[in-house]
Formats: sequence, C-alpha cells, structure tokens
Amino acid sequence: MKKILFVSLALAVILVAAASAQMNKPKMVNLSGKVIDLTCSAKGKAMMDSWTNAENDEHKTPDGPKPGCATMCLKGGQPAALFANNAIKAVFGCNPKATLANYAAQDVEVMGFWAGGKKDSTKTFMPAKIRSEGGEWEEVNCATMH
Repeated sequence: MKKILFVSLALAVILVAAASAQMNKPKMVNLSGKVIDLTCSAKGKAMMDSWTNAENDEHKTPDGPKPGCATMCLKGGQPAALFANNAIKAVFGCNPKATLANYAAQDVEVMGFWAGGKKDSTKTFMPAKIRSEGGEWEEVNCATMH
C-alpha cells in the first residue's frame, strides 16, 4: 500500500512539474519587417514628420545624409526595432551590437516572444532567431543588455 501511495505521489509531482514548465514557456511567434535604429528613426519622424530614416541605412541629418547610419548606431548599442507598414511593430529587448546590427535596414523575419503582460503599453519583443528574406536562421545573441 505504501509503495502504491509513493508511486502515485511521485507521478503527481512529475505531472505538476511538467505542467508548470509548459505554462512558463513563452509563446513563440514570427514577425516580419525591417530592422531599424529606433533613435534615428524616431527623431526623423518627430523632426520631419516622416519615417524616412526607417527606410534605409542612410539617414537624413541636419548636416546632410549620413550613409551607414543605422548600422553604425546599432553597432554602438542604440535600441533596435522592427518596422513595417509605416509603423514600429516591436522594440527589441536586447542590445543590437552582437547580432541585430548585422541586419540594419534589411527586411527580415524574426522568431521570438512578447515580453510583459497584455496591459503593457510597450511592444517589447525578445528575439530568439532572425533571418533575411529567404536566408538561414541565425540565433540572436541577447547576452548583453542596453
């Protein structure tokens, strides 16, 4: 009788642990858009009422066009975001230096999960993998924070 009780208790603990692990696992989703430098793109929108600086790697500045600006800023650790349909779809919740900067101003597909709860007003997205259109998936290195 004690063996049956012990086995039943052990089985119950295993089932509860498995269910708990399953509940804590975030739902992975895929998003598509362009990797942008959030700082320059938002400044451009505020100053010029245009998302021009989210369109490519050359940004408009008061001193004229700056080629490679998005790449430079992301490699410098400025926040990265995903841009599509004339709007910011997600703000990446990790430092772009290690991986995301390599995709600056490129159309990509990103696999990851939304951070925070449903009532959070920010659209923070934790990327796990990224690829250019038609390319191979690459793990996103989020080890370093902003």
